[in-house]
Amino acid sequence: MKFDTAYYENVIDQHRYERLGLGAIDFALAGMSPDDLRTKWVCHTGAREFAEAVTSGQPAIVTTGVGLGGPPHAGTVFQLLRAIKLQRQGLDVQIVLGDLDSYNARRTPLDVVRRIADQYEEFVRRLGFDDQRGVLRRQEGHTDVLATAFLLSRHLDDADFQWAEEDLSGLYRSHGVFDHLSYGMKQATLLMAADFVQLLSEGRHVLVSLGVDEHKYVALARRGAERWGLPAHRLSGIYTKMIPGLGGLPKMSKSIPGSGIDASMYAEDIRALLSADTDTAPEDDGSALLQMYACLPEVDGLAYDRAATARRSGAPEWQALREELVERVITVFSLWPK
Repeated sequence: MKFDTAYYENVIDQHRYERLGLGAIDFALAGMSPDDLRTKWVCHTGAREFAEAVTSGQPAIVTTGVGLGGPPHAGTVFQLLRAIKLQRQGLDVQIVLGDLDSYNARRTPLDVVRRIADQYEEFVRRLGFDDQRGVLRRQEGHTDVLATAFLLSRHLDDADFQWAEEDLSGLYRSHGVFDHLSYGMKQATLLMAADFVQLLSEGRHVLVSLGVDEHKYVALARRGAERWGLPAHRLSGIYTKMIPGLGGLPKMSKSIPGSGIDASMYAEDIRALLSADTDTAPEDDGSALLQMYACLPEVDGLAYDRAATARRSGAPEWQALREELVERVITVFSLWPK
């Protein structure tokens, strides 16, 4: 699978999502214009209603989550930075650390999961997330969400979980990450859906920010919420492009060794890998460096367009931005507690 323009077109067409971009969307979100939004997200379900709810002062919250399979890789870091960007724009934001997800789906020992969760909590704060204004939590110990998962399970069955497998499941199988959709993986997916539905059941409009390969998780939660009788139309999703992996892999992933960079690596190794990237992909979507640049909180639509133009033309400005980006990424990864 290749995460390129054709893939995004297919996802949008197949699932009737709306593209985020100039001329194709008529709303802003928390002071971010459509042009700014498209630098960090590629499509959405229901985000217009969420934006309208925010504007009218209705209860609304953005939520995202990260798996705890090990030190964060670039995709995880930039997902967190997007959440921090939205918090700085004034939105109520929740970040969920998927500790029970890793415990169930990855069979990671509980003591290891708890230790990694400690590191992630500190890392998220160091990145700039204000947990006094937002929510930074683990899954373990939140019995209200666990109860919601149990209640939600009545409205979902095995066929729903099979349908909701993320688009990279085939790639993960080919790399030996897993060979089938196990009971533990279904439990982890159910709990993730409950993380979303719990907020919905509290009377809020909910916007879930995930990678586009995970778009079916939101659809699964909406499906269960609707069957339950909850206002599923208030549960929306906004989806990010994939940061292309190294070595021709479609995505930087903790689950696929060698696909990217992560916080366990030495600065000189990160610098060498990124500096050696030939960056010859014909499309902007295929450039790992450009997509990482787009995810920086300060990069808006104008800055992205200028960088993309410089990259395509081979202008010196792009080389300078590359060098700045490499050092910025190293600085961000240095915030990971060792």
